[in-house]
Amino acid sequence: MKSMLPIQTIEELISTSYVSAIIANAGHVPNTISHDFGVDLEVRRIGKHDSKRIDLGVILELQLKASVKWIAEAEHIVFDLEADAYNRLVFRRDNATTPCVLILCCLPRDQTQWLKVCEDELVIKKCCYYFFVDGPATTNSSSLRIRIPRSQLLTCQSITDMKHKIYGETLQ
Repeated sequence: MKSMLPIQTIEELISTSYVSAIIANAGHVPNTISHDFGVDLEVRRIGKHDSKRIDLGVILELQLKASVKWIAEAEHIVFDLEADAYNRLVFRRDNATTPCVLILCCLPRDQTQWLKVCEDELVIKKCCYYFFVDGPATTNSSSLRIRIPRSQLLTCQSITDMKHKIYGETLQ
């Protein structure tokens, strides 16, 4: 069946669903941003006041990239990020109040492998990695090769670990 959506749109929607499921399973609320100014999802913290739940605000913002154009090395995932996207993350890191992390959703090259559905499970392949920009802006005009440690696999635990790293152990 031929899709009416562009491949890039399908990649983006799959990555948003994948990351949202991880955020929700980690006990937070994913919030999709309707206007893309460099942030695609927020991770919102929910607290309990008396017997009611209350939104305590954004703890982390995410810029999502989905691609089949990544390389797996022994220790790293290698990805060519658009220079403009990288520089916006650097600018944001230096000027925003809420941290923003790049999430790279690595999809298989074969589109038929992206999603499998049956009565017992929903499988989305392959996985996502997170990356905090830590260097200076690039002078490259097209792209910048980034190397994401494979240990930075996006999981429920890594969401919790990022929260603790950013805010310390006091943010529950």
